Amino acid sequence: MSTQPLCISRKQVLNLLLTSALLAACSAPGQPTEPAEPAATQAPATAAVATEAPPPLATATSVPPTATAEPISLRVATITDETTLQPYTYVSGYPGWNMLSLVYDTLFILDTNSQPKPWVATGDQVSADGLVHTLTLRDDVRWHDGQPLTSADVKFAYEFYQANNHGRWTLPVRDIVSIEAPDDTTVIITLPAPDPSFPTRLLADVPIIPRHVWEGVTDPKTFENALGSGPFLLAEYEPEQFYRFTANPDYFAGKPGVAELLMPIIKDPTTVFAALKSGEIHATTRELAPELVAEFKADPTRRVLSGPGYATTLLQFNNERAPWDQAEVRQAVALAIDTRMLVDTVLLGLGTPGNPGWLHPAQPFHDPAIAATYDVERAKTLLDELGYTDTDGDGVREAAGQPMAPVLLVQANNPGRIRAAELIAAAMQEIGIAVTVSAEEGTSLTAKVWPDFDVAKGRDFDWTMFGWSAPVQIDPLRMATLVDSDVRYGTVNIGGYRSAEADALTAQLRVTTDPEAQIELVRKLEATIARDLPFVMLWYADLNYAFDPAVYDGWVFQMGQGVFNKLSFLPGVTP
Repeated sequence: MSTQPLCISRKQVLNLLLTSALLAACSAPGQPTEPAEPAATQAPATAAVATEAPPPLATATSVPPTATAEPISLRVATITDETTLQPYTYVSGYPGWNMLSLVYDTLFILDTNSQPKPWVATGDQVSADGLVHTLTLRDDVRWHDGQPLTSADVKFAYEFYQANNHGRWTLPVRDIVSIEAPDDTTVIITLPAPDPSFPTRLLADVPIIPRHVWEGVTDPKTFENALGSGPFLLAEYEPEQFYRFTANPDYFAGKPGVAELLMPIIKDPTTVFAALKSGEIHATTRELAPELVAEFKADPTRRVLSGPGYATTLLQFNNERAPWDQAEVRQAVALAIDTRMLVDTVLLGLGTPGNPGWLHPAQPFHDPAIAATYDVERAKTLLDELGYTDTDGDGVREAAGQPMAPVLLVQANNPGRIRAAELIAAAMQEIGIAVTVSAEEGTSLTAKVWPDFDVAKGRDFDWTMFGWSAPVQIDPLRMATLVDSDVRYGTVNIGGYRSAEADALTAQLRVTTDPEAQIELVRKLEATIARDLPFVMLWYADLNYAFDPAVYDGWVFQMGQGVFNKLSFLPGVTP
């Protein structure tokens, strides 16, 4: 895919990657961290209500706050190849969705506090019964080919996602009763029941695709076209090498502060940070490794932005495979894991130990009475009571005549998780469980844990180190997707957890719009998860991002998610 010549030649990009690979590990120093607004100030999710149309979006009236007025060519390394980067081919929740959002728009957008605000739509008028949403669109939004984005595109996009399954887009639009487009700037969506997550999970998350491009597409996973309406055009993509984006000068929210965004694909973290230190790249989608934070903060040529992270790292059990299908066994494993020690050792204290009920402790929905317990002796007792003992004296307990010896899958390019997996394996030795850590390439691991990103296709693993990007945590009601046993709703229930109690709570959450009732239901579900432990929450890492302010200093920290977001490239714009 190529439409324009590169400002940096392909050969130079390759040289960047090869040279960076030879650099020593980073040892650079930063400036004082600018803390993000405390997570505790995040407003609870509320029922969808009538939203007044906002004033016109503020746009930058001068060059962005950088050291030069020349057009900016910014090099930001990304950690994964997101393939052709259209809604059916991008790979990861982060940074894939964030890269996708540079090319495609949504009707709403998450602001710096990660709250949904009008964007392509100027507002959402909701009927008294909560079933009918009337959205008014801006009339100045254009696709990259110059054609106007209208209500017909929105109707087409949502209906396309209904008809062509996607693990992320189909669920929020699947049960829509009807979508009407009575004129170019009006969309009327009728729901079967009130949906308290409608603004966040649908309006601010599901990308709009152009009808005139996608009409007639029968196999979206093989369709190669990344024409959107976003602030950047995808000008070139070389698999496993780089992406190049160019600014959309006619973007409705204002011309981006960066003229060209080159994103080399650098999977190795040591190489990424070495390239950042040397100046071969100016920023990266990868947060700083904990051991590098102090060094980059001390470097006067670099700047670090920090804040709480809502991305999660967890130990996921296969709840369908014995003996991990027993809650008491999972409880024993959790009791033997010192999450505080993991944070202090792996993250050097730059994070928050996991809450067994899933939610970040700073979330206003979180029940403070729920907390992790570390008790090795209690773990041993639980296993003894189940009759799982070491009968042959080899140090490993047996269950149904088989040694309790799970294989723990972990991403090979994530040294923090590998270290944590090793520490967990050592902890399990104390209670008679022999863990084998297997570091695997990401796609290989995903194929076993979440084949084709479809939980209905089953799973083939014992344990895995896994994580979910910040959006799953930002909207507390989305925790239902982690545990619902119905594959239509439990779209990220990768462990196959089943609980009638959890299912009843998630069913209520899907239709409850009263804020106080939402909190009560979330806390009940939190307690159920903390008791049954379909996974063990390990930590929520703080987010620290280093960049070169002399090249570009327009980065903004989005609550729980970091600096790589659409707003970082739109100086002066406030949703």
